[in-house]
Amino acid sequence: MSSIEDRWLRLEPVRVGWLGMEWRRFEREIRMAFDEATERGILDRRHEFLFEDDAGLPQGTAKGGIDAFNRLVDAGCLAVVGANYTDSAMALAEHANARQVPLISMCGTDVFHGEYCFRLGNGDVGGDPALMVAWLARNGHRRVSVLAPWSPIQEEYFRFFRQECRRHGVSIAAIETVDAVTTVDHLAGKFAVLRAAGADALAWLGYGGMVVSGAVRAALEQIGWDPPRIMTTAFMQYIWGFEQLEGWTGIDQWCPENPRMRAFHERFVTRFGEDPWMWPNAIPGLAYDMALTVTEALHRAPVLTAQGLKLGLERIRFLPAVTGGPNTHIAGGPHDHQMFKGDWLHYGRVKDGKLEFAGLFDAAAGY
Repeated sequence: MSSIEDRWLRLEPVRVGWLGMEWRRFEREIRMAFDEATERGILDRRHEFLFEDDAGLPQGTAKGGIDAFNRLVDAGCLAVVGANYTDSAMALAEHANARQVPLISMCGTDVFHGEYCFRLGNGDVGGDPALMVAWLARNGHRRVSVLAPWSPIQEEYFRFFRQECRRHGVSIAAIETVDAVTTVDHLAGKFAVLRAAGADALAWLGYGGMVVSGAVRAALEQIGWDPPRIMTTAFMQYIWGFEQLEGWTGIDQWCPENPRMRAFHERFVTRFGEDPWMWPNAIPGLAYDMALTVTEALHRAPVLTAQGLKLGLERIRFLPAVTGGPNTHIAGGPHDHQMFKGDWLHYGRVKDGKLEFAGLFDAAAGY
């Protein structure tokens, strides 16, 4: 055994916590990022993953997620990755800041912030509306009807949407709200009101639970309405079935024009002998990027403590990302914990039951 191998085995592994049941499905992606970092010499120490399935809200309770986070911290995790639902992240922000352990989430809300809150967003409550309204304006849709399902960030979403409509001269013809759980008949009635307002497009401004359940598609079919339509990053609920989003354009993060996405897919297939789950979709690449970010933070940390890892995250610059468009990269800073930069959000659509790339945001056209 070489001296390097001997040192490797003698050193205690660093621990990283993974909070949320979704990590079981994407464990290969996160382990791949750590294995590749070890192979490249970015990591010079063993690592150990600890998993807690209960991230709290919305499926469980806030207390359940807080308790699970604290168990990971008490077990010595230098960082916790997860609490990816916005509801869960909102409940945990103050606890991450109080325990001084980085919590890295793919949530989209501005409410998740603080010294130890880091975001690699699977969407953004301000960014989604900006791209949605730019799409409306670019396609000549000057009047839009809005369906805004209730959620903890409904008002945050709508504030940004209204702001962007004002900026682009798009009129909001009508707004309807539904509870998170409703019937197809009730939803169809709401869509009928929106259709009657005479708008030339429909916007879905919220979460995707009713999309996944099939209620949205059934309600539109019930009233025979097939308008041009766009939605938030709820669109990426296509991971549970493309057929439920037939005819929708939405905000996405899977981009075949990103060479790193293609390379990630090729390396994954070589390593595991099959495509990632439900490929093509954005989430495997996002899971990989979140794990990659932790490896780079460990490499940059001045000392292997939670506080040191925080500094490591803030010292990342121009780290190429698998997620998003060709110019997406990852970077942080002392007061900059929204870590995706560049064209990390763009457009996708579902046509004939298949996901299609629908273009990048055109900043020049947008303003």
